[in-house]
Amino acid sequence: MNSLWFIIIVVIIIFLQSNLYKKYIFKNLYIKREFSNHNVFPGEKTLLTIEVENKKIFPITYLKIKQKLPSELSFIKKSNIEEIEKVKFTHTTILSILPFQRIRRKFEMECIKRGIYNLSDNIELISTDLFGIEEYNTEISAPSKIVVYPRLINLKRNIIPANSLQGDIFIKRWILEDPIMISGIRDYTTHDNFKTINWKATAKNQSLKVNTYDFTADKKIVILFNIDFHRYVFSTSDFNEFEKAIEVAASLSVDLIESGIPVGFSTNAICIFSEDYSFIEPSTGQEHISKLLEIFSGISFFKRYDLSEIIDVLLNNISWGTDLIIVTPFVDEKMIHLLEKIPNIQISLISIQYKNITFLSDNVHLFFYSEEGKQFEHIK
Repeated sequence: MNSLWFIIIVVIIIFLQSNLYKKYIFKNLYIKREFSNHNVFPGEKTLLTIEVENKKIFPITYLKIKQKLPSELSFIKKSNIEEIEKVKFTHTTILSILPFQRIRRKFEMECIKRGIYNLSDNIELISTDLFGIEEYNTEISAPSKIVVYPRLINLKRNIIPANSLQGDIFIKRWILEDPIMISGIRDYTTHDNFKTINWKATAKNQSLKVNTYDFTADKKIVILFNIDFHRYVFSTSDFNEFEKAIEVAASLSVDLIESGIPVGFSTNAICIFSEDYSFIEPSTGQEHISKLLEIFSGISFFKRYDLSEIIDVLLNNISWGTDLIIVTPFVDEKMIHLLEKIPNIQISLISIQYKNITFLSDNVHLFFYSEEGKQFEHIK
């Protein structure tokens, strides 16, 4: 008889706790995710902290936390990776938590690719009753965000004038020539403007000589990132050149701002922002660098404006004395002819993909990015 009562009591306890856990297991359970560093560069590591707090009298003997993360964020330790999809993977954490206890778990991650990653997918929670007989699950929101900046590269040996046989080019001298600060003279080449000819030195040496110029911090620069390609079929290498163009534009922005030159920005690409970034006024300082790097992180491979439309925006916003630098993955004759129509603005056009261009107007200087600083042909 005593054994029977014992069994009855046990069954009642199991039934009661099962109903209580089913009703209250996820009540007053809070989860928060946080990155130790919200802004990183590709290849850098950060810590993802998961904080779980149980604000009730029931202990949770088993709690499985499943979170989906972008494949561009990689855990250093792969042991807790449960599922791998094309663009996301599932990471699991298993723990137990006492009443009114807070637990933190930290995971080291490596950021692989440029982008803005919003951890917006709900976290799936799986738990059981006190005796592990029944299983319960729910989903809970624990948003977090990390910004992976573009990789910054050294441009001094990699920006090559389209008509130069030199591979070692000092980028600021070529892009930011100042017609006031003359640093010396050199022999005339076919790409030089007649306005730069030093007639006194020419008469003295009996051969054409031109002035060379230094750069100054009195200039203002607007960098336009162009994604208007005039073609519609893209390969893997095209996407690689697109990413390289973003790295060049970002690196150039940082380099110029750190030299004290105000830099503005514009793009005809769609960005992962609600604000309109068709034009940003030139400015300097670390805060402006961070703002531009975050914008570069959010640039997508989709076009918002045609190049002609974004140029109209620029012409309505650029002040006198501001030079324009256009960074583009590709360049073609149609783009060149469009730029020829822009009056009174010095334009430097930097292309990642090399193409022989037969003619440039006086206000347009064409450059190519080269990983090895290799030589290019003269313009005919």
